[in-house]
Amino acid sequence: MTNLIALLTIKLYKAFIQNVIEQVNRFIQKYVVSHINKDDLFRSTGKSYIQLAQEEPHLFRIFILHQREGISSLNDLYQSEANPHTAEIIAKELNISVERAKQLHLNMLIYTIGIGTIFSVTTPGISTDEIYTQQEVAYEAFLKQALENEK
Repeated sequence: MTNLIALLTIKLYKAFIQNVIEQVNRFIQKYVVSHINKDDLFRSTGKSYIQLAQEEPHLFRIFILHQREGISSLNDLYQSEANPHTAEIIAKELNISVERAKQLHLNMLIYTIGIGTIFSVTTPGISTDEIYTQQEVAYEAFLKQALENEK
């Protein structure tokens, strides 16, 4: 009987955690959409995640740190986490190939996850200006690399 109770408790706990993750993911999707600048989609999306890390650090950590199944490469992570049309939009806006746009997007995804995580776990906290400046420096470096590789 004790084993059955333990098994049921584990199953309920896993279902609860999965529900929390799904709720957090829905919240974050709505949050990001409501905070992006449609005229500067790529940059503003990254900034919205940093803003989320500042305003809702606990939700950001749940979003970033939850277990992801079936991920065995960065490409798997990209396919799982990125909107499939984002690379096409970036390619069109920057006049680069879709492959270069995917690489640029993946680089910024990895960078933003890292700096957002740092931002969400530091106290008293790093200034948003410093974080945004560093994010812009990374974007410019990754963009330069994408443009050079396009030639």
